Amino acid sequence: MAKKPQKELGGPRKMSLGMKIVVGVFAVIMALSMTLPSLTQIFAGSAASASSSSSEQESEQSSNDQSSSSEASNKEGENKAADANAQENKDDPTANVPNNETLKNLADQNKDEVEKFNKRLEADPNDLAALLNLGQTYMNWGSSATYSSTTDEEKAYSKALITKAEGFFDRYLELHESDAARIQRIMCESYEGDNAKALADMEKLSAQKPDSPLVLVYLGMMYAQQGESQKAVEAYNKVAEVDPDNEYGMAEYAKQGIASVNSSQSSFQDLTNENLLGTKSEPSEGLPGVIANNNDTSGQGNTGTIQTIQ
Repeated sequence: MAKKPQKELGGPRKMSLGMKIVVGVFAVIMALSMTLPSLTQIFAGSAASASSSSSEQESEQSSNDQSSSSEASNKEGENKAADANAQENKDDPTANVPNNETLKNLADQNKDEVEKFNKRLEADPNDLAALLNLGQTYMNWGSSATYSSTTDEEKAYSKALITKAEGFFDRYLELHESDAARIQRIMCESYEGDNAKALADMEKLSAQKPDSPLVLVYLGMMYAQQGESQKAVEAYNKVAEVDPDNEYGMAEYAKQGIASVNSSQSSFQDLTNENLLGTKSEPSEGLPGVIANNNDTSGQGNTGTIQTIQ
């Protein structure tokens, strides 16, 4: 019987159809597994790009919305201030001057000044110099008118002038803090006849600004006006303590104050707003404030010299 020829060991073997299918499937799986990381990065990159683009668009839109809102808010604030100024001028109780020759002369003297700074406020409702000058103008005008007012009509007119001064000082102080402007605001209360409130407010200001020679001089003056001589002298003496080098130039006023108290005078003529605080002011260039002396460029109102508008 003839033997079947044996297959040669190590020779090529034919792969069955089933095995080919298994191997093919395995190859596909391996290929997919190798490409999954790169596919993941591609999809992740696409998602990140889409997310970044969306975020940029949202950020840009938000920025535009905020900018528009801020501009609208600023414009609305300016319009309100301008409307308030226009209404204030329209309802001005000082427009009709009583039949008093002195009051009429005072009105003529101050008319141009008021008109000039009102025009500046119409252009810029937050003009610091215009607000301060109008406050000072009406304060000086009102205090002068008070001394010449005898009838109820005249007294009401003079008080209305002081009230307008207070309004301008308040608007100024909302925008910028200044010792000098706050003192003048308090002095308006004294000119209106409310000396008790004026003194209380000056004491409060002194407690807030204990090292201000200007505040101390005015505090001493108010104590003297109220007959509190000892407190007046204490306030005047403290000027030298807080400013031993007389940097703010208040030493001479303090000496005059002490001399006034010692001579039993309740006030002295030299100590006026015009001498201590000036009458017309313009903010220093590049500064928001209005007070400046030879050494001071802070604009915080700690000195008595005020730049004058020409």
